Amino acid sequence: MGRRRKYGKHLPRRLYERAGTYYYVEKGTGKWINLGRDYGEALAEYGRLVAGSNPRSRKMADLIDRYMREVAPTKAAATYRDNIRQSKLLRAFFGRMAPDDVTARHIYQYMDERGIRSKVQANRDLALLQAVFKKGVRWGDVSVSPVVKIERFKEHPRKRYVQDWEFDAFKSYAGQLIAGYMDFQYLTALRQGDILRVHLNEIKDDGIHVTISKTGKERIITWTPTLRAAVRDARMLPRPVRGMYLFCTRTGSRYTTDGFRSIWQRKMRSALEIGVLRERFTTHDIRAKSASDASDLQRAQDLLGHANNKVTREHYRRLPELVKPLK
Repeated sequence: MGRRRKYGKHLPRRLYERAGTYYYVEKGTGKWINLGRDYGEALAEYGRLVAGSNPRSRKMADLIDRYMREVAPTKAAATYRDNIRQSKLLRAFFGRMAPDDVTARHIYQYMDERGIRSKVQANRDLALLQAVFKKGVRWGDVSVSPVVKIERFKEHPRKRYVQDWEFDAFKSYAGQLIAGYMDFQYLTALRQGDILRVHLNEIKDDGIHVTISKTGKERIITWTPTLRAAVRDARMLPRPVRGMYLFCTRTGSRYTTDGFRSIWQRKMRSALEIGVLRERFTTHDIRAKSASDASDLQRAQDLLGHANNKVTREHYRRLPELVKPLK
């Protein structure tokens, strides 16, 4: 039996991190195999290296690792990034337990400890744990999922509505890139990641062709005069010849969500410090503004691409509904 780890306890067996790079230590030879600096890609490569037999998971750490190798990478990029972070916490708490030994009491203990910092994030961790156990039952690693009847923390939908004056004030202050992005997002209600992936080749005569990363569905956003103007302004942003994304970096490459978020946060902090704004808002709040400003619930649902109107109504319509009295 090998020595217990002092560091990197969230990592699978024989996977180590040194100076920001992940290595797999080959059994028998002790050879260190460089798997790169990206945790998700390193985990996927680790899975390929150890995928010979897929033995039955003996510990929760094994079950979580298998889920992260085989299932999590198939999700949308943002969800996958969240799962990587969540899996580290779940692995640290449940990792040494056998899957069949995990009970509701253990899960509530995790929820209570996690909920001290964030009840919303505790609920998201629980959702991942539920998905892991569901697959565990399917793979024969656990007899029954203990997560099914676990009570989640009550969440209160965000109510922040961006007023027109706030939208215009920040757009005027933040510079061409942010202004162009805000107009485009307000008109299309697309998620940030989908906007940053819009390629110039997808801008066609009948509209803007996009594939929604969260659902995989293809959409064509048809032209209106204001959308044509927003796209025209975005294409006029400084860009090298090889810059083929609607919103691209100075080198012509696509903005990462983290990179664009850093720019947004920097501009937002500055706007708050000098009094341009009194309250912070996010790009997600702009999607909610689009849905709130839509003429009715059905129009908002279509704009956001939701399968049903419950999420649209509870999380994105942030203005009071107008109700006509009886005659």
